[in-house]
Amino acid sequence: MHDKRIRAWCLLRDQFAHVKPLESAFGADAEFVYDSEWNPVSLAQEKPDIVICVNDYHVDVVRCLEAAREQGVPSLILQDGILEWRCQYENPLFGAGGGAPQHQPVMADKIACLGAQSARQIAAWGNAGKVEVTGMPRLDYMLNTAAPALQKPGRRVLVMTAKNPGFTSEQRAVTLRSLTDVKAHLDSRSNVEVFWRVSPKVVSELGVENQYEKAVSQELTALLKQVDAVITTPSTAIFEAMLLQRPVAALDYHNVPRFVPTTWAISAPEHVIPVVNEILDPPARKLAFQRDCLNDCLRCDGPASPRVAALMRDIVRIARNSREQGIQLTLPANMLGFASGTATSKAFPLKELYPEQSVFSDSDIESLQLKLARLQSENVRLKSQLKSRNVPYLVFSKLCRWSGRAMYRPK
Repeated sequence: MHDKRIRAWCLLRDQFAHVKPLESAFGADAEFVYDSEWNPVSLAQEKPDIVICVNDYHVDVVRCLEAAREQGVPSLILQDGILEWRCQYENPLFGAGGGAPQHQPVMADKIACLGAQSARQIAAWGNAGKVEVTGMPRLDYMLNTAAPALQKPGRRVLVMTAKNPGFTSEQRAVTLRSLTDVKAHLDSRSNVEVFWRVSPKVVSELGVENQYEKAVSQELTALLKQVDAVITTPSTAIFEAMLLQRPVAALDYHNVPRFVPTTWAISAPEHVIPVVNEILDPPARKLAFQRDCLNDCLRCDGPASPRVAALMRDIVRIARNSREQGIQLTLPANMLGFASGTATSKAFPLKELYPEQSVFSDSDIESLQLKLARLQSENVRLKSQLKSRNVPYLVFSKLCRWSGRAMYRPK
């Protein structure tokens, strides 16, 4: 007889807000263990029921996912934010900068997607059987959050950026230029009150009083309730503003494709005046279109946490049965039965998406295996060298060995 209680092994060092709502959804029916070491040996020894993470680009996370797969333990990624072109294709951390492309493919068994839009895109990257449309647990509290009605016409505007205004110095310069243009216009309007919640990396250049204190939704929600319209660079904050029915304009001078559509966009200096005028007095049909954009990009027909919890229960049930029967774990597609219209076409070749990376042009498996073996050996050597020089790490490692496992619970 199976123990119904689920043991979830969370590969997290931060971003706990994605998982804490799941703990509440499960209550006593699950134990969440937070592993900050990302050690595949510890994971294999503990044999949890499921592994949870919010990204799969870090080599140690991938090693843990591989160790879980060898043990027949399923894994689930919680999509941690919107898909954004610069992050996906122009971020030095990922494919274009020499790292592994994000979600191309997804390395876990399943990914809990924010909405149908991201599920379609991630599926098109070669993950058709892995996407599940769940919504975003960390935004559940906003589904029943009431906000004061909009003033007509409005007079309070919030200008925001993502936590990182750009992944390169060139991108940051473009973002700063767009913010400067917006500020110049808003400064000229004495009847408009402006709030700023921008990255600390651009505050000094703008010379504004910044409302950014912590990267937490609750702080942002309180600020959104005070304003009538929002101008923001592409980020998940778009959803938070839309959930409170604030008209949102995307500030994007980068001239790159946008995965998440908005009714209003400021892509050049000449857009600033007409867009600001309209978001302060938005037509009903455009607010309706904004609502449609939100419903496609974020599943918000009820809280996401119970859906993710139900998905985890089904995944664990199938995995336990597979281990009992001695068969390979195979999870069905679309376990939540959500008609997301996901793509099933073949993924575009990585060598064409990332021509600057020679590794993607090498189709010789033996050659790639040799490269991997050398890199793994070098990784082990460098980590060993780093540990020998890091006294706090040595103390922490000894405490972990003494306790028998590498884990902690976030406050």
